[in-house]
Amino acid sequence: MDREISQPERNWNRGRFPTWAKMLVAVAVVLLFSLVFFRVRTFEVSGNVRYSIDEVAEASGITKGDILMAVNKTRTAGRILTKLPYIEQVRIYKEMPGTVRFEVVECSAIVMAESEFSGSWTLSETGKLLEEVDEKNTTGETGYPLIKGITLTMPTSGSQAKFSDVQLGSTAMELARQVQAAGLSGMVSEINVEDPENITLRYGSDLTVELGDGSDGDYKLKYLMAVTSQLEAGRRGVLDLSFSAGEQAVFHPLT
Repeated sequence: MDREISQPERNWNRGRFPTWAKMLVAVAVVLLFSLVFFRVRTFEVSGNVRYSIDEVAEASGITKGDILMAVNKTRTAGRILTKLPYIEQVRIYKEMPGTVRFEVVECSAIVMAESEFSGSWTLSETGKLLEEVDEKNTTGETGYPLIKGITLTMPTSGSQAKFSDVQLGSTAMELARQVQAAGLSGMVSEINVEDPENITLRYGSDLTVELGDGSDGDYKLKYLMAVTSQLEAGRRGVLDLSFSAGEQAVFHPLT
């Protein structure tokens, strides 16, 4: 009895590869090229100032000889952002035949905060923990305001700051950003949120500034600059900027 010949057998009998075989060969060729030819040979970095190409490459966890197509961008970016805290953003490109290119955006410190253990940490504008600073540099000598009244919980370099009071931490960071934007970082040495209803700044060496609950910070900092330009140099006292709409600041001199 004659046997019915299947379609794949007819294809073979005609001297042609079936579609699935062609696909298998194509995949094998791609894998061969990936394994033999497309391996990491060079690194390129742009946007870097603080960190060198070698430092970024080492932090990425990628080594020369790794298979280029096997590089996982998400995991690689996570390693870089954690190990190199002053890098705020990173984009990773895999370029044939063997180059990994990093585009980075670096950040800088704008404020310090005390740890629940000891010492203080510098923080970026977005609240990223950058590095721990020496205890002797926790009184404004670094050029950044120091947040007082709350502490950092379990600080770790490269992670987002967590404060002992979330709401006050958010308020303090917003004030720090406003101080930075106003160009007052070199003058404001302390942001004290111990009393949420009467947040204070330490301005220079002679002036304590009362801000109330910290609302309207942008406006009050502009007001501060206008008032201090009229005060005599060396005048010690308390400048009350906790006013409501329509009220004025009051200066209480100290003898």
